[in-house]
Amino acid sequence: MSKEWKKTGIKVKTTTPEGDFRDRTFNNLAEDATSEKIVAFAELVAQLTGEPHVETAMTVSSIVAEESSEEE
Repeated sequence: MSKEWKKTGIKVKTTTPEGDFRDRTFNNLAEDATSEKIVAFAELVAQLTGEPHVETAMTVSSIVAEESSEEE
């Protein structure tokens, strides 16, 4: 079975002064994006919005296929 990376996305959750939550999604991250860079990006989003960062979720989509064995 083979697995091929297709795309990566993240959801950054922040909280408003009123106590509501906001989810911001970002798609098409680089395949080799590290956890450290993703967390730093989420903190940057929080700094730019002025809303505290609550949570970051990462979604990786892959194509999974069975490898076919060709008989001769």
